[in-house]
Amino acid sequence: MRFHRPHRRRTGAAAAALLALAAAACTDRANPVAPTPPGPQPGTPGAPINVQALQCTGDRAALKVTCAPATPQGGGSADIIVGNQSVYVQVSSSNVAYNSGTGQFTFNVTVQNLIPQPMGTIDGTTLDPAGVRIFFSSGPSVTGGTGVVSVVPDGFGTFTAAGQAYYQYNQVLPQNTTSSPKTWTLIMPPTVNTFDFVLFVNAPVEYPNGYISLDGQLPDYVFGNLHPSSTHPLTAVSRSAVGNPVAGTTITFGTTNGGCATVDGSGVVTGVQFATCSINASDGTRAGSMVFNVTGTTRNWTGTTSTNWNVGTNWGGGLVPVSADSVTVPFPLASGNFPVLTSAVTISDVTVADQATLNVATFVLTSTGNVGTGSTVGSGILAGVGGSVTLSGSATKTIHGRFPSVLVTGTYALNGNYFGVAPETVDSGSLETDGYEMDINAQ
Repeated sequence: MRFHRPHRRRTGAAAAALLALAAAACTDRANPVAPTPPGPQPGTPGAPINVQALQCTGDRAALKVTCAPATPQGGGSADIIVGNQSVYVQVSSSNVAYNSGTGQFTFNVTVQNLIPQPMGTIDGTTLDPAGVRIFFSSGPSVTGGTGVVSVVPDGFGTFTAAGQAYYQYNQVLPQNTTSSPKTWTLIMPPTVNTFDFVLFVNAPVEYPNGYISLDGQLPDYVFGNLHPSSTHPLTAVSRSAVGNPVAGTTITFGTTNGGCATVDGSGVVTGVQFATCSINASDGTRAGSMVFNVTGTTRNWTGTTSTNWNVGTNWGGGLVPVSADSVTVPFPLASGNFPVLTSAVTISDVTVADQATLNVATFVLTSTGNVGTGSTVGSGILAGVGGSVTLSGSATKTIHGRFPSVLVTGTYALNGNYFGVAPETVDSGSLETDGYEMDINAQ
């Protein structure tokens, strides 16, 4: 058996609107139906959308049902695109049977979601109490023979009219997911030869009025890692609730944090600094977003303005390093200004070139990465009274060069000679020499 279903546009955030999808009745054979767009009507949260239906004819003796397009029932609606069976949903039947003693005409029915957004949920993951429902818009009505056909449903509800019988599937159905089979039961006497009825698939969706896909993804997709200064051009498309492109829209872009990532008018995203942020898109009716994780990077010291570590113009790229960044202090420097801390700092890798210096002054420089400096006397990491270095890498990291007092709380190994000033303390960590020279002098 095959069915059929519709589509609508999004005018706001997630809402408990229902996406009504036209469906063919149960049959063991496919009956594709050409799409017929209904007329206009805005999507209303909490209300079904009326779309084209399929008129289905059942044959009790032959144990089959065949379907053809029916005239749309109820008011038409704007921005709804109607497709055929196997485009928006696939409803299939199996094990069709009739028991002349009980009058039960039974068959198992499954529904498969073919649209991009999940059905049966208003947040994309949590099952809505209404689940996914297939309801009888009209019928069953006897068209051959005599008698009455009635439905033994899961319940009755108001969809396109009051008191309509429905079967409910209590599952969230992501795209291409098929529900578990449910047994449908119709009651009819053996004097009924043929009958017909009209069905709709009715389901809550997260974006009942449509959305903007970014790179083909539903809103809130996580892009992954974007490096600072790297770019990513977004492909943004306005889409109906069932994922069809909506022509004639103008999409504008924005960012939730310009210090994390920026975006230009054509949707090109540029990473700025380590953070997580969203790039948003809107066409005035629909919206979309993509989450970007901007990674740490290596910031090179220039000293263009002063010796102050916390001044952005002293760093390449104009940004003070954050904890996920690594830093490099080169030699020689055109400015001659080597960095001096003006506050405690946590950073990843630290590289100080031979004959260059990094002065922690009276503060603590905490490194979670590898630390290396030159070995020439007068170079390396310097400190005033109370200044020190803490090594806190959680995985095995390396260290070599010249240092003030050092506290080791992580796992480190020498990968070169080490020249330090007492006290050198290992507390809840480890420091392996691995055959390199370790020279500790008094302050």
